[in-house]
Amino acid sequence: MLSRIAEALYWMGRYLERADDTARLLDVYVHRMVVQANDDHLGVALLESMGIDVAELDGLAGAGPIDLWKATELLAYDADNPSSVVGSLRLARENARGLREILATEVWEALNRTHHELDQHVRAARTLGPHLLFQWVRDRVALVGGLIDTVLLHDDGWRFLTIGRSLERVDMTARLLGAVPADADASRWSGVLVSCGANDAFLRTYGGDIDRAKALSVLLLDPDFPRSVSYALAQAEQALGDVDGGQRGTSGRRRPLVRSSAAAREVGRIRSELAYTDPVDLAAELPDVVARLQAATAHASELVTQRYFQRVAFIEWTPEKAG
Repeated sequence: MLSRIAEALYWMGRYLERADDTARLLDVYVHRMVVQANDDHLGVALLESMGIDVAELDGLAGAGPIDLWKATELLAYDADNPSSVVGSLRLARENARGLREILATEVWEALNRTHHELDQHVRAARTLGPHLLFQWVRDRVALVGGLIDTVLLHDDGWRFLTIGRSLERVDMTARLLGAVPADADASRWSGVLVSCGANDAFLRTYGGDIDRAKALSVLLLDPDFPRSVSYALAQAEQALGDVDGGQRGTSGRRRPLVRSSAAAREVGRIRSELAYTDPVDLAAELPDVVARLQAATAHASELVTQRYFQRVAFIEWTPEKAG
């Protein structure tokens, strides 16, 4: 597969997941915090949870305190911000536009239609409130994701897309957990579960008794919950192994040992660390766990880029000077 195509699929997966996760986070944040909408610290906390350095937002900060509504404007509607809902969807479509020979027709049409309907939903959100936009984004990303998994050929192209989606899901979940204060009560953890789409999974597992360790056992460790960090890391590790040829052998003879790529080893390392850590210990060391997850995700993404997306440097020919 061409490096250009693999890279576009990888980032298409990341941007789709980023749009979905940001919409989920903002929907819960806006609804639960609307009674504190005038709290100047609320918008800053929301931006920091998304990894945005408030000190660098001179234009936004200069207009006054960054409240919840200014933060929502930046994270939901700003088309120039690759971390916003609108910006992520536009970039996902831009990457998909050059992949018509790879993407199934239904996947392209669903994503293209989402792009063309986006402006009217943003206009409605500015008038009626952002909830309907966030719900529509979640539905559209779920539709595109379902088509990707059901009508797209599960070859290396699908694997790169899956790697991107999985790494982004881990990173976004880590960011969300990093924004939860140490003294958060059951109501706050309920909001975290809802924003990660994990509330029903939690209720089926533990009932209504919510605490920090139980919430983390679902969000980080549950191998049967598709949006858990452990599940996403396992998917990324499997896809990286398949891309490297780890599942391929020669019929009739002993299969030789195939060394995993550095990216697969990095993903497998952090997944194993989580798998053998007690949820109570995860709860006690949550800031450190979040930092390790984000560092491992960033490192794995860098390793994927170096191995598969590296471009040959441009060679400039210069005439030799006459002696």
